[in-house]
Amino acid sequence: MESVKIDRLKEGQRVTKNVILVSLILVVFKGIIGFFSGSVALISDAVHTGADSITTFASWFGLKIAERKPTEKFPYGYYKAETIATFFICIFLLFAGYELITESYSKLFILPILQIPYWALAICLISAVLAFFVAKYERKIGEEINSQSLITIAQESRIDILISLVVFLGILSTHFKIPYVEGIVGILISLMIFKVALENGKNAIYSLMDVNPSQDIEERIKKLIKKIPGVESFEDLKLRRAGPFIFGDVKIKTKKFLTVKRAHEISDNIENKIKKEISQIESFNIHIEPSKKERQKLVIPVNNKNGFKSKVSNHFARANYFIFIDMDGKNVKSHYFKENKYKRKKVRAGLFFIQNVILNERVDEVITKQIGAISFHTLRDNLIDIYLAKKNTVEKNVNDFVNDKLERLKEPTKKLGQEKVERRIR
Repeated sequence: MESVKIDRLKEGQRVTKNVILVSLILVVFKGIIGFFSGSVALISDAVHTGADSITTFASWFGLKIAERKPTEKFPYGYYKAETIATFFICIFLLFAGYELITESYSKLFILPILQIPYWALAICLISAVLAFFVAKYERKIGEEINSQSLITIAQESRIDILISLVVFLGILSTHFKIPYVEGIVGILISLMIFKVALENGKNAIYSLMDVNPSQDIEERIKKLIKKIPGVESFEDLKLRRAGPFIFGDVKIKTKKFLTVKRAHEISDNIENKIKKEISQIESFNIHIEPSKKERQKLVIPVNNKNGFKSKVSNHFARANYFIFIDMDGKNVKSHYFKENKYKRKKVRAGLFFIQNVILNERVDEVITKQIGAISFHTLRDNLIDIYLAKKNTVEKNVNDFVNDKLERLKEPTKKLGQEKVERRIR
């Protein structure tokens, strides 16, 4: 996992270095041709491209710092360096937008004379084509490694396409003595730059303030947690972004009887599932707490169907019926019976009833006088608690249960060898 994270950061650095190289080449050619042609628009565009290369360098610098390993002083790593870089990129974008809107406004009243106009037009078209491929490249890699700054730069590169075309139209209109065109369209493009800068600046500030980074990711995590066996409920799900990664916390409610080992297994299962399904997750802390579930479902093996006066069976697997009782706190909400269709099976009758009935009914607790090893461990593996019935009727055992007078079984009442002997006798 660590190597994948480092690879993502290095890929972001490689992209930004390539973009910086392309930008600097364009700055040189735009500047030279703009100077000799006398095109103020092209010189302005060269300055704008130079500002782009500075913002791209800021992104590279942020990704480079984010690559550093966590230290005692920075235990969560340096990932927010990339977010800070994004914020400064947005400041540069606002500055570039201001410069461009100022220059565009001035062009409304000036119609300069151009030299070598075809060279100036050619470099604008080349710039637009390069900006198109660079934007696709940056966007693709930015989304793959979840880099805010790369995605921001990709949006700016898309604007560069329009800017190059606007400069092209401006130079062309100046060449044919058509006023206002370059200035008006340039002002509109400046407003687009302001929009991109403000939106991404807002996202960067939100990230620095640990705002929930994605409602969609939060909903996906909730669905994943609900599917994990052993999770009774959960609360306080929190997500925050740090650079290209997301950190999370959640409180999980589980059965009270779980061992530390079993609780740790559930925690690992949750973390592994989430990290597998959502690649942006860097760390996900899980706090396990015993559940205080109010609504519960009990099941008791009985000999007859006589409501709460039914006699509790002396055998779990060979009981004639099972009574299922829905509880709300200490109050009984409803009950119903199910016939034990597996009681005459020669072996593993209890296991078949558990797998085909009890698990489907989503039972929380079993109350029984006796239970074999296979049935006991199957119930416990499915996080169903088991209590020892001490009274003869359902009503009395339910009363003992709600008043915490029943003993919770920590092992089966019958050993596996004892079960085999009893089967041979029968």
